[in-house]
Amino acid sequence: MTSLESWQESTGLSSRPLERALQFKRQLLEHVLEHSLELIMVTDANSIIQRVNAAFTHITGYSAEEALGQTPRLVQSARHSPDFYRQMRMQLQDSGSWSGQIWNRRKSGEVYLQWLTINTLTDDDGEITHRVAIGHDLTAIAGPKRERMLFTFKDPLTQLGNRQLLTSRLEQALAEAERNQIEVGLMVLDIGRLRPVNEQLGLTWGDDVLRQQARTLQAAVDEADTLVRLQGDQFAVLRHSRAQNTAMAQLADKLLGLLAQPIVLADQNVVSLQPSIGIANYPRDAAESTGLLQAAEHAHAMAKRDGRNRFQFVDQREHVLHHRELLIEQGLYHILNTGTGEGLSLHYQPQVCPDTGTIRALEALLRWQHPQLGAISPGEFIPVAEKNGLSVRLDRWVIEQVCAQVAQWQYHYSRLPVVSVNLSAQQFGQADFSDWLQACVNEAGITANRLKLEVTETTMMEHKDSCVAMLKRLRRQGFCISLDDFGTGYSAMSCLHRYPLDELKIDRSFMVEACHNTRAFVLLKTIASLAQQLSLSLVVEGVEQASQLALLRDFGPLTVQGYYFYRPLSVTDMTALLADRQP
Repeated sequence: MTSLESWQESTGLSSRPLERALQFKRQLLEHVLEHSLELIMVTDANSIIQRVNAAFTHITGYSAEEALGQTPRLVQSARHSPDFYRQMRMQLQDSGSWSGQIWNRRKSGEVYLQWLTINTLTDDDGEITHRVAIGHDLTAIAGPKRERMLFTFKDPLTQLGNRQLLTSRLEQALAEAERNQIEVGLMVLDIGRLRPVNEQLGLTWGDDVLRQQARTLQAAVDEADTLVRLQGDQFAVLRHSRAQNTAMAQLADKLLGLLAQPIVLADQNVVSLQPSIGIANYPRDAAESTGLLQAAEHAHAMAKRDGRNRFQFVDQREHVLHHRELLIEQGLYHILNTGTGEGLSLHYQPQVCPDTGTIRALEALLRWQHPQLGAISPGEFIPVAEKNGLSVRLDRWVIEQVCAQVAQWQYHYSRLPVVSVNLSAQQFGQADFSDWLQACVNEAGITANRLKLEVTETTMMEHKDSCVAMLKRLRRQGFCISLDDFGTGYSAMSCLHRYPLDELKIDRSFMVEACHNTRAFVLLKTIASLAQQLSLSLVVEGVEQASQLALLRDFGPLTVQGYYFYRPLSVTDMTALLADRQP
């Protein structure tokens, strides 16, 4: 007797449900394809059109019979350079997809703007079998949606590309350059001193100048170049070929001459501008798009700094330093905005009475282990913080950490030296600082006399009035005030009586000089005598050897700070030292 399975197999009934499911899917796909409002075109691996839908015929005017067997060149316009299509092919090869705005042509000859998305289909072995293009006719889209799509890559004022277009093209250009081992050139330029035009003639005329200069640039660059407006009066030129130094210099010289020509406005005003150009090269100046743009922008800034009406290639040494400064700046922003303190830590260096070895104070010193740059000296990152307006926030972060640490030590130990913190000059422009500081110590549960505030001589002299007023408030609140780095700035001894000081701190350079220079030694001793007469405590920095300590033997009461006694100690080591010195 034949089994049920054998009977089903012989009659073919077992495969009918699967066939019906496949047939349903084909019918569903066919329905979606034919009723879609979006143009759909399917090509094989050789870019031969295999299938189009009804929307394709409606939008382009070409019937299926006219399109099948052709290539997508059937609908190409003359609006794009060969480089545009070459970059499209490169991106398809690299990522399997491409999307963006493109000008295509209908059968009638009308050129229309389309948003096109192309995806690649592969078989089980990863071989390309088909590509599917889906297009939106932007001329048929009304309202805000169309406006957003139209301006995705276009600057509305000049009708050039924008920064987003440059970013897209730059990625494609560098991918091609890497494959073909060729160079890519990038210029960043400004037309020069547009602000006076805006201020004196008005923004309308300023916009007119921008449009005229944009047309000048468009006529001057090669068709294969990518020209965009970055922002304001800044433009960029991406050169995919002939990017060697000589060719880039020739183009830059040509652009400088054209952009510097006087411009006659409609109201007969004549405007003369002073353009500047920065030039970067891949792979010499950077290995990726963001770095290349930063390099060109920095070279542009150097050209402006050095007098305008000139072009500047990337100075590798300056560029490396500039890039390092950017990393430091970005790292500080991240730390201060997230509040994590990532990589930042405090060390403490004792200030010692040389006669007894007693620790009289601790100076809090900031250290930073950058995730990319490694250990960075405060002498490098603090000036960056000051330059970028971050020093106030950095100071306050340090003070908060110090207050919390002092509170912790105070809880465990009965004898605790005062802890000093350094204040930046910008802190004296903050009207709320004294109130904030008082609130900070109150919240930590410590008193004001636990902190010593170090202010440099230069800061005091540059901010005389505001500095004196704030220091008087802080001193009334109970904080100790120390004049740091004395002798390195103005050395205005006659003004010392004006400042509410408790301590003078002599810079380490005096100690170094005093070892082999009699005059420096006499000056050091004179400062020590002056401090005593003004009833100021004295701290001498930079004591690293027994011979240096011996020089200070007859100076009277003072405190020393330096490697001879202690290097800066981590919190763990400082805690152990404090514990060891408890009664």
